[in-house]
Amino acid sequence: MTSKKGQLYVKLNHASNLRDKDWVGQSEPYVEMWLEKAYKQRSKDNKGLNPVYDETFCFYVRPGQNKLYVRAVDKDTFRNDKIGDTSISLDQVLSSGQAPAKDYNLPKWFGLRSDGSVNLQMQFVEDKSA
Repeated sequence: MTSKKGQLYVKLNHASNLRDKDWVGQSEPYVEMWLEKAYKQRSKDNKGLNPVYDETFCFYVRPGQNKLYVRAVDKDTFRNDKIGDTSISLDQVLSSGQAPAKDYNLPKWFGLRSDGSVNLQMQFVEDKSA
């Protein structure tokens, strides 16, 4: 666990090869991210299975928080369908201050298959105030 606190900037670049959850029509995927479920942030809706988002989100990291949770969801009229999710360790970005753009897999079936991936870039600015 980390004792650091500060601002975590997460740039959601794009998603790739998302699993199609629609029986009819085109998928409208969005991405949710959170450190704590009570403080979820959500991307705009997009079209297709390889959407480009180019959105940046800001989270306040408290001591003890070292995972970013990410979920891709297909927006539907009556019920939204989860496409896939993952948790990402923040150890690298908290220690170095940045993590370059990288594809994070949305695993399925114990990692044997994939529901696609999200491409994220992260930066951490430590709050050194008492």
